[in-house]
Amino acid sequence: MQATQVELSLPANSVLNDTYKIKEVIATSKLSFVYIAENTHEGNQLIIKEFFPNDIALRDLDNKTVINRLPSTKQKFEELKAISLNEALIMQQINHHNIVKYIDHFEENGSIYISMEYYEGTLLDQYLKDFPINDRDHLYASILLPLMNALCYLHEKGILHRDIKPNNIMIDSKGNPYLLDFGSAIYYKTAEDYQIFTSPGYSPLEQYSTISEQGVYTDIYSLAATFYFSLTNVIPPDVSQRLIEDKIGDVRTYNKKVSILLSKTIMWGLAVQAKKRCSSLKYMKLVITIEGSVNRIKNYFK
Repeated sequence: MQATQVELSLPANSVLNDTYKIKEVIATSKLSFVYIAENTHEGNQLIIKEFFPNDIALRDLDNKTVINRLPSTKQKFEELKAISLNEALIMQQINHHNIVKYIDHFEENGSIYISMEYYEGTLLDQYLKDFPINDRDHLYASILLPLMNALCYLHEKGILHRDIKPNNIMIDSKGNPYLLDFGSAIYYKTAEDYQIFTSPGYSPLEQYSTISEQGVYTDIYSLAATFYFSLTNVIPPDVSQRLIEDKIGDVRTYNKKVSILLSKTIMWGLAVQAKKRCSSLKYMKLVITIEGSVNRIKNYFK
């Protein structure tokens, strides 16, 4: 985190909603600060996400209130604030054991705050560093299948996550995965237009447009990109680099232990054109299940 960004965060020991005492900043992005906080009534730790669009916001003289920096960005500030509120309202409707648990949200200091359960663990990209790519068989049953189940749950509720990537997946101390960060999420069946939110290497082509149709296949691209990285240690080339000449190597280019079937399935999920992309998580779940079972049998006989 850049020092200038951290300086704009809430001071330690700030109290929010007469309940939550800020302990420290643990993450920052263009649109938010994320803190560890303590519930002063119950004594437990939790996570607080604060709306703070770094490019256009400042703290007021009280060192707490979030204000728009320039008159010319007032509309943008309000639009982003509405997106933050939308994130809270979507999270309020979600209850799944592999998705970060929503506790509360409230408006204060000219900002929006979302409180969530605290999980002791590491993000997926860091977690993977403890395992060579030829020793990741446990990922199929313990990480990848639970993530797909969580995604199926969201899609059944009409929600697209739109930002699946390794650093939006937390692995707790027991090895359980949790899908984080719903700042880009939408109800895709009723959405009339789409805010552009992209993550290089993980976002499909349609997310670079405000008018392109988005659906289950949109999350499948990001999920396939996450699987690709998890089994190769290689981030897929950004989709913009694949439009004219697609030089992406398949999974087996980097990891021969992955079966041809699984490699082809992941590459199908990474198709640039949505119409050519895998559109069913059920098929991907089946292939992942088969891969895990075959590897368990092989390991048993070894």
